[in-house]
Amino acid sequence: MVGASPKTGSFGGAVVRNLVKHFQGEVYPVNPQYASGGIEGRRCFASLCELPQVPDCLGIAVSADLVPGVLEDAAKAGIKNAIVFSSGFSDLGNDMGRAKQARLVEQAQALGIRLLGPNCTGVVNVHTGAACNILPSIVDLPMVRGDVAVIGQSGALGYVVLQAMHRGVGFSKLISTGNSCDVDLADLINYLIEDGATKAIALLFESIPDGQRFAAALHNAFIAGKPVVVYKIGTSTSGQRAALSHSGMLAGDQAAYEAVFYRAGAIQVHAFEALLETAVFFARHGHQEPQGDGIGIISGSGGSVVMAADKADAYQLKLPAPLEKTRRELAARLPSFAAIANPADVTAESIRDPSMYQECVQIFAQDPQFSSVIVLMPSAHGQAAIGRAQALVDLARRIETPLSLVWMNEWYEGVGSGVYDRSDSLAVFRSLDRCMHAHRAWADYHQRRQSLGAERQQEVLDGFAVPAIRPQEGSKTLSEREAKGILGQLGFPVSEDICVGSAASAVEAAEAIGYPVVIKVDAAQIPHKTDVGGVKLNLKDARAVEQACREIEAACRSLLPQGQALKFSVQPMVQPGTEMIIGARLDPQFGPMVVYGFGGVWVEVLKDVAVSQAPVGRNEVLEKLAKLQLYPLLTGVRGAMARDIEAFADMVVKVSRTIAANAHWISEIDVNPVILHDRGGVAVDALMAVH
Repeated sequence: MVGASPKTGSFGGAVVRNLVKHFQGEVYPVNPQYASGGIEGRRCFASLCELPQVPDCLGIAVSADLVPGVLEDAAKAGIKNAIVFSSGFSDLGNDMGRAKQARLVEQAQALGIRLLGPNCTGVVNVHTGAACNILPSIVDLPMVRGDVAVIGQSGALGYVVLQAMHRGVGFSKLISTGNSCDVDLADLINYLIEDGATKAIALLFESIPDGQRFAAALHNAFIAGKPVVVYKIGTSTSGQRAALSHSGMLAGDQAAYEAVFYRAGAIQVHAFEALLETAVFFARHGHQEPQGDGIGIISGSGGSVVMAADKADAYQLKLPAPLEKTRRELAARLPSFAAIANPADVTAESIRDPSMYQECVQIFAQDPQFSSVIVLMPSAHGQAAIGRAQALVDLARRIETPLSLVWMNEWYEGVGSGVYDRSDSLAVFRSLDRCMHAHRAWADYHQRRQSLGAERQQEVLDGFAVPAIRPQEGSKTLSEREAKGILGQLGFPVSEDICVGSAASAVEAAEAIGYPVVIKVDAAQIPHKTDVGGVKLNLKDARAVEQACREIEAACRSLLPQGQALKFSVQPMVQPGTEMIIGARLDPQFGPMVVYGFGGVWVEVLKDVAVSQAPVGRNEVLEKLAKLQLYPLLTGVRGAMARDIEAFADMVVKVSRTIAANAHWISEIDVNPVILHDRGGVAVDALMAVH
């Protein structure tokens, strides 16, 4: 530990104290100021070259300007791995700090040294006691071995999670990445995939240095069957601010991350409090595929089972009625006034009868309809609660059906809670909502392992590559006719389009097409025509067409470059249907994304869309469409005609392949609206933005 010191508040000194307390291996403090004495009972060395052996890891807690010199000494001593606790690099948020960090990375690579940090709190290997971490209170932590690894950019928040060891929850690792100048989240996920002590990974982060590597690491974990539970914080809107299209604005940074989590099989939680509980649940039960058609819920409180039923319904978790065999066995064990159903209320008799709870839970767990059983524990009464807790923990270890417990008492560490927390056989929640969310995620996780694996391969994109088109002067987008021309070339159904330069020609085109018609301004410089009065709908005769052309010219002439002729696009008025949107954008971190859902002029108000990584397969599109709020409009409600959802999914796939195959020159695509009918659909407007 370079920078070790006996002074109070010293980071280097804290690391040495933490290691001496928990680690059984050798610890070498290094500081020339204290070389004549020792630190925490260990000999202090003046320099790295004096060490009696090459250490596995080097900790560095000196000022930023001294770190390069320490790395030079480390290379001479044969050291290959270092944790840089020092701050003063890119964490400064200025060019000087970023340049200093870039030089540090270049130096480390030249020396063959891997770096964790800088500006990190370090690591804790709970199983070995290697608490190479600057946080002073780690010296007081009980090292409770478990199978959940925590990775966090924020060392403080990661440590907050690790403090659950005080109530008996076990961990395998805590790793703080800090600035992630070298070793990053992707490296650590790949490492933990192969770590036999870790069954689930809890990931807490704000940003990533390389989106493609990060997504690949998550996918590696998904394929390996090692669940990664993710809590993403600090989502920005930079991608949305830069977007030129409706779909680009809807597929912003947060939506892109969620699309990646979905495709890569990560389990996303939306609250810090859910991170550990969900990770523990997946460590206990994530490897098991749900076998039944729903879940079973059992409690000693009638009110709590009603609450649980409400939550299960909110997360679309089925509550099958118990089989007749289950009902008979419960009836033989319970008082006559007990509610034998699902959820089941074993009544307050369970307080007087210590064995009732676990016997009823065991009967429930034997019902093949239940993929898991959730036990609600709303009370903690005396010494009997400890015996009941131990019996349930032992039962969870014996049975194959996953068992979870919801501690509903506001006495968070009440009688018996410690037994549940220390358990390595059941998962404990302190929220009904978080429990149901975890079970929903569990079912979805295994469904994706079955369905997405077949669609993971890169679709053939060669047939979707098209020659680049330079936009008109003063525009960053292609005209509607150009965009629809590309889509039509790729087999996408688009509306007919006749371009004219005068009102008289517009009348001729309208009569050739057949009334009613639509007149639009045809100019790449006006991407959102409706917003400026550049679209006139349902024109039924020549007079209406002439009037529309005059109004469009008055509204749009000033928006065009001087000297550019105003043109009109004459199109047929498409039969009414459901207005949908399909679009795409290039995310700066993850590349091509496709957005799809309900469109029209209110698309940014409704925001009822799904986002996927491009290219996307039909199964993923159909699955995500079914989760949209307005989805029943597509299936036919109140006598309305059902829409051709399969045809729409095919259109989404084509747009996703178009952006993926042409990402070198197309930055955004907006097909809005797509008028979807009972058979097929047609795009009546389109926009493409180019680099």
